[in-house]
Amino acid sequence: MSINISYKKQFLFFLLSAIILLGAIEGSARFYEFFLQDCNLDRAETLNHLDFFLKREICSDQQNVIYSYSPVDTIEPNQHFKTININNEGFRGPEINYNKTNNDFRIFMIGGSTVFGSGLSNDRETIPYQLFKKFNEKYDNVEVINAGISSITSFEELYIIENILVNLKPDMIIVYDGANDIGYKRINEPEIQTSSDDISLKNFQKYLRSPVVLYRYILLPMYNYEFTDSPDRTNQDSRFDEETSKIISSLWGERMNEFCKISNKYEFESVVIIQPALYYGNKPLSDYEKSILIPNTFWTKTFEKMINESKTFNNCSLTLNFSNIFENTSQGVYIDQVHINPYGHKIIAEEIYQKILPLVIKNL
Repeated sequence: MSINISYKKQFLFFLLSAIILLGAIEGSARFYEFFLQDCNLDRAETLNHLDFFLKREICSDQQNVIYSYSPVDTIEPNQHFKTININNEGFRGPEINYNKTNNDFRIFMIGGSTVFGSGLSNDRETIPYQLFKKFNEKYDNVEVINAGISSITSFEELYIIENILVNLKPDMIIVYDGANDIGYKRINEPEIQTSSDDISLKNFQKYLRSPVVLYRYILLPMYNYEFTDSPDRTNQDSRFDEETSKIISSLWGERMNEFCKISNKYEFESVVIIQPALYYGNKPLSDYEKSILIPNTFWTKTFEKMINESKTFNNCSLTLNFSNIFENTSQGVYIDQVHINPYGHKIIAEEIYQKILPLVIKNL
């Protein structure tokens, strides 16, 4: 009897110890993610209106958003955090209007993290929401949906437009991009993923952060892989490669032309916007922006090629170059090389509103 009791006590002891150890590991992982991991918002003087803990909450929420990587990168639906809300369709912001009528005008805005709204304290500070807010001052039947997804390029955008957005009754789709195509330097067409590994990161991260921290910050660095959610990296090679630059801009141009052909097929307005970036354009820089500017010949030369490519688009409703949108804005707006604070988003949204208003009115 005493031996059996001893075995039971030992089992309970080891079980309890294992629970405590796993709890300590999980707690340490969460502490590291919230307080210790690099969060570039801490250094961003253009976000001085946010306190330390809110900045950390923003970074933590962005890390906790769950993505699906098959067939291309999309956001898993129905996720809710303090600073980010993902709706039933996998878009940031409120639910879409499922009772859309012919009198309603639906705009999708798609792009990378600059459209999604990285570095923002709530959904209402994103460019799409600011655009919706501007329309709502006069038109209560215009809906603007944020289809931005961090890290995607024109390849994923085109797939999402053709296979997802066209099924959601768009009246206009705005593509706002450029920086990710340039920053990631993908010179070959990526493959569509036909299946998803059952043992994927998303299966763990909703409930356990320790496997995510282990994978991202220990295993990936061992294989010299840099985990990042944007092309805003200080160690980017700035040497100019004419051939690579030409391929990237040409691929982008081909995809945008295909997007505009799709818009004609499905009868919606198509708008292509080349986004602004700190390293390209005529903005008078603030002291903070000067301190973080990373001159990069490859980026600037490829931006120029994209701008030239955009002049050849024939099937688009509207093509806009926003590279100099801040040329009369001396106040700091850049958080880093491409991401922008709420003040900058408001300027961009107001300019988009002015440019697309005639197209919207024509269709109302």
